[in-house]
Amino acid sequence: MDVLTRLLTEAADGNGQLVLVGGGLATGKTELLHEFSRYAIDSGALLLTATGSRAERALQTGVIDQLFHSSGLPTEVADRVLKLITADSLAEGDANTDVSTIQHTGVKVVHEICTALLELSRERPVVIGIDDVQFVDSSSLQLLLYLRRRMNSSRVLMILNEWERPQPTLPLFRAEVTRREHHLIRLEPLTEQGVADRVASVADADKTAAVAKFYHEVSGGNPMLVNALIEDYRASTPTAEGEPAVGVAFGRSVLACLHRWEPRLLDVARGLAVLGAEGTPAMIGRLMGIKSEAVIQVIDILTAAGLLGDGKFRHTVAEAAVLDSLSPDERSRMHISAAGLLYQKGAASSEVARHFIAADKVVGSWSIAVMRDAAEQAVVADDVSLAVRCLELALDASTDERERVEVTKALARVVWRINPSVASHYLEPLRVAAREGRLTRRDAVTVIRNSLWQGDKETVLKGMEVLDTSTGVADLQLAAELRVAYQWFYGLPCAHFRNVDDDPSPPQPVPEGMWSGAANTLGMSNSNTQRAREAATASAEHILQSCRLGDTSLEVLATAVLALVYVNKAGKAASWVDALMDEAVRRRATTWQAMLGSIRADIALRRGQLATAVLHAETARNLLQAQSWGVLIGYPLTTLLLANTAMGRLDAAAEVLKQIVPDAMFSTLFGLRYLRARGHYYLAADRVLAAISDFQTCGKLMRERDLDVPGLAPWRSDLAEANLQLGRKAVARELVAEQLERSGPVDSRTRGISLRVLAASSDLPQRPALLRQAIECLQISGDRLELSRALADLSQVHQEMGEFDRARMMARRAAQETKACQSGALPPQQLPRERSAGEVVKEADTQADISGAPILSDAERRVALLAALGHTNREIGRRLYITVSTVEQHLTRVYRKLSVHSRADLPAGLALHGVSEMVDADGTAVDMSNTY
Repeated sequence: MDVLTRLLTEAADGNGQLVLVGGGLATGKTELLHEFSRYAIDSGALLLTATGSRAERALQTGVIDQLFHSSGLPTEVADRVLKLITADSLAEGDANTDVSTIQHTGVKVVHEICTALLELSRERPVVIGIDDVQFVDSSSLQLLLYLRRRMNSSRVLMILNEWERPQPTLPLFRAEVTRREHHLIRLEPLTEQGVADRVASVADADKTAAVAKFYHEVSGGNPMLVNALIEDYRASTPTAEGEPAVGVAFGRSVLACLHRWEPRLLDVARGLAVLGAEGTPAMIGRLMGIKSEAVIQVIDILTAAGLLGDGKFRHTVAEAAVLDSLSPDERSRMHISAAGLLYQKGAASSEVARHFIAADKVVGSWSIAVMRDAAEQAVVADDVSLAVRCLELALDASTDERERVEVTKALARVVWRINPSVASHYLEPLRVAAREGRLTRRDAVTVIRNSLWQGDKETVLKGMEVLDTSTGVADLQLAAELRVAYQWFYGLPCAHFRNVDDDPSPPQPVPEGMWSGAANTLGMSNSNTQRAREAATASAEHILQSCRLGDTSLEVLATAVLALVYVNKAGKAASWVDALMDEAVRRRATTWQAMLGSIRADIALRRGQLATAVLHAETARNLLQAQSWGVLIGYPLTTLLLANTAMGRLDAAAEVLKQIVPDAMFSTLFGLRYLRARGHYYLAADRVLAAISDFQTCGKLMRERDLDVPGLAPWRSDLAEANLQLGRKAVARELVAEQLERSGPVDSRTRGISLRVLAASSDLPQRPALLRQAIECLQISGDRLELSRALADLSQVHQEMGEFDRARMMARRAAQETKACQSGALPPQQLPRERSAGEVVKEADTQADISGAPILSDAERRVALLAALGHTNREIGRRLYITVSTVEQHLTRVYRKLSVHSRADLPAGLALHGVSEMVDADGTAVDMSNTY
């Protein structure tokens, strides 16, 4: 503006001036001319303006016509010039004609028009402004050159806006017009500071620098794009975090830039948007039918204009705006063409498939194989959604029946990972093949995997027959994995457990050590011998460390995790499940996430973490539609039933029961556990006979299938509790005694539950010892819910025996466990009458945390633990094989170190942190390292 105002002053003094204003696409040339035009009018100059247009370039004298239609021009002058233009064509030309080819048939007319302009300049300065001179018609260019040679001593300022590009559009005109003295103004893109100056009007001071930096990167400093970004910023809702807005206004401005000049700009931009990373000049040229050299020129122009950077769009909104400018049919055709070009080039199948997916169709017989290969690559990369889309398009395009069957089977394998119910729709050809004995090995895996979830046991067994006839190492491994999967759904017979007890070294169906115990891990973990349980632990940990999460290994890993739970290593099992869940999320396998989430909920329930169990079970349940769960729906529902019932949320449990479950579920382990969980709900809802029916049905099914292992479902103690509510103590004692015989000393959780129920069905003098044994077993197992119940029962026993100090101590600990579980499992009538439940809980809350217990020696911790459990000094001495005097000395030191005055004041957490090893009543060493 400073240069132009100075030149206007010089022109007004009779020194005619020519100014060429150059710059890239949308760098502000037009805006500068408009701004100066307002200044020229205000200064009293006569303003004549015109704009070149690509569409009107073949229209001769079009720009002259615009100039002499300017406001402020004397009417008689305008009429005279327009009559001259109409009466005699200045020259013949076309859109691509430079001034050198113009025949001078209209020299007289040009002379008269120039004379009119020079006469006007004698009265006042004349400013002639031509925007986009590169599009001016040849006749008008002739006039501009004629005037240029005669304006040196006139009061004329001529401003020509030209668009700079690698190859000038009018080289001869430019050479002629710049032969004499002239002035050049080149407009550069805005700097980051220039963008900041504009952003400052809309952004907070503390955000201006960051917004300006981002907008400069997005726009390349293009003023038109910067203005659009500022408009988007004004329209957006301010946020504390995230990038500044890039929206509709920016997209419109991108298209406006591309429409400003020749069609090749938009064509190249569209080709680049469609091809993406493969958008080299050669590929764009082939796709759009443009020479590579011309594509390179256009890319340079778009880069200078700030639309591109490093050969790609600076922002995804720009790319999206260009793609949206295509009609659906145009877009589809371009993507199909791009797919063909990439295929010919030898590009990866995934790149070719991307374009077919964008086109939403596949064409050409070669494309089916490409889409199948792309699907396999997507599965390897855990992009299951992409694999499904590739196979769906291949299936739609295929006309060969055999090929369609193969694609359908591939779809069944892939879809299962995200939606098992949809996968079952593709399985009919495989079910027919299974019935007819025509299954291949790979098809057998697909059939078994899907049929297990649907509860189709007959088809599963047909598929297993195919795998059992395979002899390769890989086939044997698959067979081992799927046998474990079968056991996960249907369990192992008790005969297997008895064999394992005799010899804990399982048979070797596969030479690899990782799989040697895979099919037997869960069975060993449910066995009654310590030796078998140790073998189960070693096998489970080896599997978890060595086995990669996959479609066929999912149940293997789940079995190994639960084996750790059954051997009282629930904390370690939870850590493994969390790690596997992270992997499943990372690999976008919804079905894996749902199953692992159910296991995590089950583990939380077994640890007495009821609220956590509900959270995990609900999350897992919502990952899949009900029909996608198949028979496995019983797993999360069982956890929800038991946890909500234990917390006293019977309405929530009743809602769970409204979920319709498949009949086939009751032939699986999940159905057995569901029956047991429903029975507990009925028991809590005072529907005792309904509960007894479910418990008896559970027991009957387990016996019929030779699955009567208490660790899987302790239905006898459940049935005993129901009989106790009916006053049938003798029946309850008989049931629990039988369960204790079956559970063995190693199954500490089942043994603890059984002992608690046995105590409830026994006479008062026998109850304390039974309940203390139950508490020790439950501490080892880590089940805080059952521990809280046993502690509450022991408190009630002490209450009835008049031992109020012991009753208060046990009540406090029961309240603490109940609160930790959020179970509401401590009935008010079980609290000592000397204190209310609220007082006991408050006292528990004020107790010091015993996490600093290492100040006690091992011997002191053993004594303190038994004292905290309510044992007398004499009982402690007998248990630990020390004298009463030694017990008293240890307790004195414990009281001093913990700053308490008696055993009633021992911190409630002491019994949960425990000692490293205790000696059971029969002299057997019991591991206490996993206690709370």
